[in-house]
Amino acid sequence: MKFYCTALLCAGLLLGVVAPRYANASVAAARISVPVLTGTPSLGGRIDASWETAASISLATDFTYRRPAVELTQVQVAQDRDGLDIAFTVVQQETLTAVQVTDGSSVLNDDYVGVYLYPQGTQGFGYSFVANPHGARYQTSTENSAYQPDWAAAGQQTPAGYVVTMRIPFGIIRSGGSKTWRAQFVRSTVATGGLAVWNYAELAGGAQQALFAGILQGVASGSASRPKPRAQLYGLGEATTRANGGSTTHVGADLSLPVTPTASLVATLHPDFSNVEIDQQTIAPTAFARQFVEVRPFFTQVAQPFNAPNFGCSNCPLTLYTPAIPSFGDGYALEGTQGPLTFGAFDTLGTNRTDEAQTLEYRVSELNRAYGADVQRVAVDTGAGLHDDTTSFATFYNNRPSHVYVYANGAQQTGTDVTNPSSATYSELGFGYGTSTTSLNVAYQHLGAEFAPADGFIMQNDTAGVETMFSQTVNFAPSAPLHDITLNANYWHLHNHLAQADQTTGSEQINFDFSNLLSLHLYGASEDVQAFGSELLPFNGNGAFLGYRSNTTTPTYLSYSGGAYFHGHLDAWTYLSTLPLTRRARLTLETDEDRYGTVFPGETTGTQWLERASTDWQISRQASFDLGVRRIFGQPLPNSLGPPSFAKIKQANLSAAFHLLSAHNEFYVVYGDPNSLNTTPALFVKWIRYIGAGKGT
Repeated sequence: MKFYCTALLCAGLLLGVVAPRYANASVAAARISVPVLTGTPSLGGRIDASWETAASISLATDFTYRRPAVELTQVQVAQDRDGLDIAFTVVQQETLTAVQVTDGSSVLNDDYVGVYLYPQGTQGFGYSFVANPHGARYQTSTENSAYQPDWAAAGQQTPAGYVVTMRIPFGIIRSGGSKTWRAQFVRSTVATGGLAVWNYAELAGGAQQALFAGILQGVASGSASRPKPRAQLYGLGEATTRANGGSTTHVGADLSLPVTPTASLVATLHPDFSNVEIDQQTIAPTAFARQFVEVRPFFTQVAQPFNAPNFGCSNCPLTLYTPAIPSFGDGYALEGTQGPLTFGAFDTLGTNRTDEAQTLEYRVSELNRAYGADVQRVAVDTGAGLHDDTTSFATFYNNRPSHVYVYANGAQQTGTDVTNPSSATYSELGFGYGTSTTSLNVAYQHLGAEFAPADGFIMQNDTAGVETMFSQTVNFAPSAPLHDITLNANYWHLHNHLAQADQTTGSEQINFDFSNLLSLHLYGASEDVQAFGSELLPFNGNGAFLGYRSNTTTPTYLSYSGGAYFHGHLDAWTYLSTLPLTRRARLTLETDEDRYGTVFPGETTGTQWLERASTDWQISRQASFDLGVRRIFGQPLPNSLGPPSFAKIKQANLSAAFHLLSAHNEFYVVYGDPNSLNTTPALFVKWIRYIGAGKGT
């Protein structure tokens, strides 16, 4: 094996050695006893006498820069009979970034405060609750990616900064009856790039790791340990043309029945696939198939335990990729945790088709080490005679003081499409070094020529070889004009079973993030891929990215990528800007242009465009209205999946959606489908009623 050290990679290694490190290596976790209040304190974004007996802590360390925080963040923590009460007092001299008004994930692009909760320590489920200066909320759970329970947050700006108050009901958290919780309180500032935390540990690779969080004692002493069951009933009316299938109505249900404090039986009956999707269409150059985000409610919960995170693997095949499972009639599942075990199993029953999967993961996280293993099985049976069965495993060991880890992954596929079992395997062995700012990973990977799970996703099979990846981030002082520099380098050399090269990659990128919210990325990528089993062709991308407020909800950026591509040359441009129309409304404009030039016999020079405009009106904390229009036209780019077609395309889509989630009721009024290539001439009206537990709990 050859070792390559380009100027960029060697500079990154040197920066990783000489970069300053915060000296506090204390392992002892901060801890507080949570006082019990006689009633619910004031929750209007102001702190008054009702918070007087709450415990008080400070977010004293900036995790990003590994040094004491430069601005004060004071947190009051208490509990009433039914919930955890938290108040943040933030001192901020920099201009506030607070654009989001409606609850949702875009809150993370503003200044925000939040808490990460781990009721069973390093085991069980983890939760996060964050809010921006307006009090707009976002929350997550490791059990369900659609976690949207009813909790409270309010924010008020002050002359010194802002105040946020929160109340988190105990009933929306699966504590398993635990009274001692791990917790991490955070405050994020866009202008400085800083992340202030309560409990800091030098060994922590991220601010959200349960092992390095602080400790809350005496929590939820009066709450029930078993969560509520949930019945999610829906009614849907669709008005559409006869050519599109005609108007219709649907009813159905998603059910969740807790069987232990941390495990549930889950079912879906006549599931609804009309859910509003994000616009996932793109014409970005790629040699491989595109991967899409799952939005179906059944899978947002039951698929969480699958595809356990792997150390260092960047090209890991997914043996379970739920978007590959077509529409089905009923689904049944069991998912949950028990001590160091995480488990899941499901069956979906469709017309002449059954998809099933099971997984079991064992994971231990300790101060000096972490280790674990998981096994997973995914199977497909159809009435057309297809049987596909894939079993996979993954294991790792991480020595925390040295930051060194090793891992091994593997899989075996069997079934009607497998003619040679020895060619339907996957294996990988790797090792690396990883901290919050530095990572180096070297691995040997092998994917057999027949390894292609029916419910899986892989970029390319029939590959074997060495993959090397390196990343280094250097942070400067919060007051410096330059916030940080990040270096990334990847070198792959893979061959097929005939010892022929079928993927070679050499890519390097350097990112500069400035204090005025400007970002400059420079990159070079040389990638050769064996296209549809014959020629080794280039899919290169060298260029630059210039952005302003790129990590906020109102970004503006310009990017260029070009180089040798397929049998010719590619020039690809992207222009995007999100403009605030009012305090509650935004307009996003985007134009992508890909020009492929060629003189190869049988091919034609051509350009493909994507033009997109959308408006987002944040009506209230619970309601929003979105209108989008998009068209894709011109000549598509070739890729490695099959012989290219240079026929012209012209596709346009118009969609609109109103959404309201209020307590136990959720409403949609939708025209079209934002993820469809062409306008879907249908109007959907949908009502969901959550009985028992809230959405995603």
